[in-house]
This record gives sequence, C-alpha cells and structure tokens, in this order.
Amino acid sequence: MTCAPALLKFLGIKLSLELIRARPHAEQRLFQAILVQALEDATNTSGFKKDTYYKHDSHNWFMDNSISFQDICWGADMDPEFIRDEYLKLIRSKKIIFTKLQKSWISYRYLYKRYREANSKEERREIKKLILKENLKRLES
Repeated sequence: MTCAPALLKFLGIKLSLELIRARPHAEQRLFQAILVQALEDATNTSGFKKDTYYKHDSHNWFMDNSISFQDICWGADMDPEFIRDEYLKLIRSKKIIFTKLQKSWISYRYLYKRYREANSKEERREIKKLILKENLKRLES
C-alpha cells in the first residue's frame, strides 16, 4: 500500500509502519485502503462543506469503535484497538482538530437534519432561524 509521505509523517512512526507493511492478500490491501482514506479524511483541514462532512463522518467512525470499524481493521490485518489508540493520540496531540469553519458546517448539518425531521411548520420556522444564524456566523468569519 502506498500512502502520501505527508500523511505518513503526520500519523507518526507506529501507525505509519503498520500502514506500509506489505499485505499478502488483495482483500487486506482493500481494507487497508479504506482505513487510509478514513485517516486522510479525518486529518483534512479544508473548510469546504463536503470535505468537512467526510472528516466528521470519519472522526465519528474512529470514535464510535463500531462493528464496521472493527471489521475493516481486522480485514486489513490490523488490531482495531491499536488503530483507535493511535487515532486518539493524534487527537490528544492536537494533530486532528476541527477548525471554527468546520464546526460551523457540522452545526449546519445537524440543524438541517433537524429541519428535515421537523413535524410542524412552526418547528421548521424556528430551526430555519437557527440555520440562518449559523450561516451568518460562518460568513462573518
């Protein structure tokens, strides 16, 4: 598996060595590529809406330690606990952070989901006001 040198440097030695270790089976390389893509998404500093959503989804995937996450790790012949611990180290060392703009997009996404699930026009109206406030806040930054 090949990874961008900048990503490997960013992730640190232990995790990088685990990621570049040769995998004998195509399935393992596929699962490894999924992990690498999730790590790339989680480390993205872009302020674009779609990139922020990918980052947030990847972050939640690592943090939730779901069956899906564990299956992907085991499929890549990697210990999910090791991968998650290394991810948590990246957070603690502030290598993975959410910028103010990214937090705004995440808030917008949450509000928009609430808007779509609202049961009444009045509820939608109130949520729409919150969405507009969030948009104005983002434009001012």
